Amino acid sequence: MVLISLKPLSAGHLEGIATYYIRFDLKSSSQRITDGKLTMVPAHEDFRAATFSYFPVSGIIPALPQEAAQTIEAKAKQNAFIQLLEQKGLKSVKTLNYDTIISYEGCVQVPVALFISPYNDKNKGFPYKARVLFSPLSFPDQWESLRRRFKIKKFLDNFFLFFQ
Repeated sequence: MVLISLKPLSAGHLEGIATYYIRFDLKSSSQRITDGKLTMVPAHEDFRAATFSYFPVSGIIPALPQEAAQTIEAKAKQNAFIQLLEQKGLKSVKTLNYDTIISYEGCVQVPVALFISPYNDKNKGFPYKARVLFSPLSFPDQWESLRRRFKIKKFLDNFFLFFQ
């Protein structure tokens, strides 16, 4: 596939590279998807990502030809983050009664290399390609719980080692 006129869009007001924790929560009730929520929180200097890697993401933003460039850019970034989280992010599942929440978590660095092509009549939208610097890791609110689980697992492993 050849894109005739790729038009790079800038990352807006962001200066330099900034790191964000991102999480996509997909809620379903009685086996039907009811809600999806993308959360993006700035990461401070203490982010705990082992390795960041560039991942290519592409798709089509359904929109009208006269839609504003900033709106299309925001939708493209959101779709790229969600797609990347679903493919490469850490996955966790919580269930209560008939409600299930699937969470995908990771960490991204912006600005994102984003190229949006002109409107495509056949697909009724704007094709885009993005290159995102991403690392799969848990959201900060999970760190204490993960640390506790690790300590318990380590204690049990050592305990059973004692009897061998």
